[in-house]
Amino acid sequence: MLSQIKKLFFSVALAQLAACGANPYKNYEKKDPAEDATVALEEHNPNKAIEILTSALAGDPENWVYVSILGLAYAERGGIDALTLAQNMATSSSSASTHGVTSLFSIMPEATDSNISDVDTALTYMTSIPPASRTSADVLKIAMFETAALTLRTKKYDLDGDGTISPAEALAMSGADATVILSQLAGAATAFASGNSTSATDKAAAAQVTNIQSKIATCPGATQSDQLKNYLSKTGC
Repeated sequence: MLSQIKKLFFSVALAQLAACGANPYKNYEKKDPAEDATVALEEHNPNKAIEILTSALAGDPENWVYVSILGLAYAERGGIDALTLAQNMATSSSSASTHGVTSLFSIMPEATDSNISDVDTALTYMTSIPPASRTSADVLKIAMFETAALTLRTKKYDLDGDGTISPAEALAMSGADATVILSQLAGAATAFASGNSTSATDKAAAAQVTNIQSKIATCPGATQSDQLKNYLSKTGC
């Protein structure tokens, strides 16, 4: 069964198609690619959804419904469930002592290069949608995928798999990764702020992102990257 968040994303996409005069259920012999891709994702086959939508976008590159579902397909292939992530962020935000990023490690897939690449690709597609064309579901996906991407990029430095980042592990973090993590954190905060969601879960997740930013800013360090590393390893923070 699809999670609530997927049902929301799919219903928004199909509603957009209907508003444009395309009834996805009118002609079963000539289904819209968005419907075929949605069925593929329901069947937990993101590769098929990616194939369908990549082909469709070749002839219709500014079909933002296709782009939005394609972003979801890449995220799913990368092991990300946006609803589970939002709920866990909301739960962890209730603890002032919790380091929000590492508290999400346990619900993340393995921090492999392929998973990180898939989530980054999902973000690339989502942020390619012009702001004026984004639905509220699109904005939420951007916020969740930014959060997932930065968490996975951090998790790969948990070399001993204990669910935390030690000072030695933090020192091993490359400057490039630290810069991307900080950028994605800022991107998540911006997306949450622009989304103006009334959902208690979304508000709590947004508060968690803001809390992480605030805590990083209070950590010692000559650069933001140093502050991030000290935050993750709890050094002086």
